[in-house]
Amino acid sequence: MLQLSNDEIVKGIRSRNKVVFEAVFKQFAPSMYNIAFRYVKDEDDANDMVQDVFLNLWKGAENLDERAPINHYLARATVNTCLNRIKKEQRKEVYAKEQLLTASPAETSHSKLEHKELEAQYRSALDKLPEQCRRVFEMSRLKGLSPAEIAEQLNISINTVYAHLTTALKKLRVVLINKE
Repeated sequence: MLQLSNDEIVKGIRSRNKVVFEAVFKQFAPSMYNIAFRYVKDEDDANDMVQDVFLNLWKGAENLDERAPINHYLARATVNTCLNRIKKEQRKEVYAKEQLLTASPAETSHSKLEHKELEAQYRSALDKLPEQCRRVFEMSRLKGLSPAEIAEQLNISINTVYAHLTTALKKLRVVLINKE
């Protein structure tokens, strides 16, 4: 594993150096996973949190503060991502409970029908993804594998995994939004 100083890491990430990014992922992802798991208590969600933090790090690489140690930055970003997700889930639960209390039986059966239709559209959209892209997405979302595990199993770089996930999410969003 590369032994890099904080300055070298920040400069590498800012310049979008894939080797540095992968080294940072390999070095810090396990501790970030542990932080996330303490908050969300679910392996898949914890992996998603770590993935989200690294995706945001890649997207906002030019804004990375060189004064902050990268391990502190990643730990804080992980905590914030978890807290934001928890708050979002809590809001969803409150909304869902309110909807259940105010929904009529006819609305409830209509909602189930809509859910089945949406699920069919999702499966159809998933089938339209390129083979490798679909495989990466399913390994991540359905099997709960981390990006590092996917990269290792498919013998591709971790950045390729992130690229496939981003592509899959964009295409699924477009297909599902246009269906509504």
